Amino acid sequence: MHRLIIILTSSFIFLFAQSSSQSPVEYFNDYQLSSERYFSNSDGQIKMKVNVWGHVESPGSHFVYDGIDLTSLISIVGGPKTGAHMKKIRLYREVPDPDGSIVYEINFNDFIRSGNRGNFIKIKPNDTIIIPQKLSNIFIAQIGAINTIFSLIMIILQIQAN
Repeated sequence: MHRLIIILTSSFIFLFAQSSSQSPVEYFNDYQLSSERYFSNSDGQIKMKVNVWGHVESPGSHFVYDGIDLTSLISIVGGPKTGAHMKKIRLYREVPDPDGSIVYEINFNDFIRSGNRGNFIKIKPNDTIIIPQKLSNIFIAQIGAINTIFSLIMIILQIQAN
């Protein structure tokens, strides 16, 4: 009897794999809950994809565990670069929240000062978080190019004066 169950189970998996474009392992590791995309890894942890753009060490799409908070997400992407505007972090939802909100602005400096996570927003699948660069930091980063341009202008003016 035990042998019959094993044979039937193996046959079912074989037939299922033949009729599906995905293998059984892929099928069970890539499933949809509600209208949002979640995945599970081989350890059974539920994961989701989020996008982090802007002035961080490792921008791009990242697979993170469900329930992650903003601090952990920023840590996973390597943290903010020097000159990141942590007061103006923006979060964009793929699907509007029940109240219709799709864009949030987060002042991360409040957390840095006090450790208070009260103004954090739940991160959902396919959210895009943008951490901008401060204008002053952009200017400082470009100061070398500006200096080169002024030097060339001075050289041209010196040549024309002679």
